[in-house]
Amino acid sequence: MPSMSVIVRPAVVDDVDRLVGLNMAAHECHVSHHPEVFKSASRRDVSQWFHRLLHKSDARIWIAEQDSVPMAYVLAFLHERAENPFSVARRWCEIDQIAVEPRGRNQGVGRMLVQTVAAEARLRGIRELCARAWCFNDVAHQALTRLGFRPQVVQFALDLD
Repeated sequence: MPSMSVIVRPAVVDDVDRLVGLNMAAHECHVSHHPEVFKSASRRDVSQWFHRLLHKSDARIWIAEQDSVPMAYVLAFLHERAENPFSVARRWCEIDQIAVEPRGRNQGVGRMLVQTVAAEARLRGIRELCARAWCFNDVAHQALTRLGFRPQVVQFALDLD
């Protein structure tokens, strides 16, 4: 549990600037590790992106804050796939992004966010929660493992230069 007083609440449109701020540092880490995939984003573009997400029926965003100051967020998507010749029908919730400021790390803030996503999924009758992290992100791998996630799929890439 967090050693500080932290609340988790659904994000609203008025939170977009806060979400952008939390996102920028996490995103730049991805840019520095994989510039062939990720590009630096302008605050304006990221702001518009979050605005659109907050209005999508399959997206959920929560903010963790201490004393009304945001310190983390999680973005999750609700997915559904009909049965096909190769797989059964499936509904799942995917954590697409989770970002925790350094002051909130190892304090249980990420756990609170994941538990919030899991509770929402359960309310919707969804029994599977998944998350992805890039191979370079050992911190995310360790955090997800501590939270009970286990590896499920390994994706390989081959540069054809």
